[in-house]
Amino acid sequence: MNIKLVAVDMDGTLLNSKKEMPEEFQVFVKEYIEYANSNEKNKMYTIHDEQTQVVSCIRQMALNQDKCEVLTDSIADKLLTSERLAQAKIYHMGSSVKKGSLIQVLIQNSSDELLYVVAKVEHSKWYDGSDLSKKYGFSGDKKSLWKSAVFSMYEINSHIVFKDIKVYSDTMAKYWTVSFLELDEARDDAKNTYSAFKAVDNELKSAVEPVSKKDYVKLSSELQNVMNTPQQLNYNQCIDQLIDSYSFSEEEIEKDVIKDCLLALPERKNFDTEFKVVPESLNNKRTKKFQLSQGIELTIRSDAMEYPDKIVSTVVDGKRVIQIVCEDDDTYDAFA
Repeated sequence: MNIKLVAVDMDGTLLNSKKEMPEEFQVFVKEYIEYANSNEKNKMYTIHDEQTQVVSCIRQMALNQDKCEVLTDSIADKLLTSERLAQAKIYHMGSSVKKGSLIQVLIQNSSDELLYVVAKVEHSKWYDGSDLSKKYGFSGDKKSLWKSAVFSMYEINSHIVFKDIKVYSDTMAKYWTVSFLELDEARDDAKNTYSAFKAVDNELKSAVEPVSKKDYVKLSSELQNVMNTPQQLNYNQCIDQLIDSYSFSEEEIEKDVIKDCLLALPERKNFDTEFKVVPESLNNKRTKKFQLSQGIELTIRSDAMEYPDKIVSTVVDGKRVIQIVCEDDDTYDAFA
């Protein structure tokens, strides 16, 4: 990783007496970049217009760093304008946009790949122990990273081609992506919900059902319960809860292998690891049907909570029987 440019909106905080960036700060910047680039809460975004202010500035700096001071200032000014507009919208609610420091870094990540990182980090002040003067800066704690965007790009024949854009925000505020960066979500919440449910259910169906249909039905039921509830979902935490707390009935099923396969799905099947669940996106996947006998079918809707505990198979007088707990009087009387 070769750092080609670092810009921070705080005068006199980066350079030593020789007007050089201290080596320890370079280490700090690299750690922040690696964290921002690999953050599991990143969401993928796309550029809808390469002439927008931030994207245009990044493209120009990637080709020529001579204009970096003017261009990084332009990006910082755009953020300030966006934050002022956001503040005006939420002022009446007694809320405020958090004040922080803006870090901008251009990196030669490989022989042909450039990264441009824009990050807003916690801004703090303290008093210097040597002269009790007030100083400003930011913490090295990764938790102080509030918002970030990592632009991956390539230079082809003196032209910049943007690839992936990974964005993180610690809040649901839209000003960072919509007003400031002017990007579009690559995958909206509905698409993420559908893709995640389909990918996990298919993985369980192929890896678990052939060994134990009972375990597949129970896990699939738990998955449906999660996806039937509107909520902000962290996919990795969801899989941890789904698999770690579950005891498979068949010993040959390797829990760790199943979990690793599920955790690899976002990258394999192209969905985000952070999204708001949209149950309506699963309308055509909200029921499960089981064939009982000729002309008789059991249909289970996704809002049937804990149904595996209410439906069991057994053998009565040599016949295989499905026993179902019936809580509806009319239905019970109809088969009395």
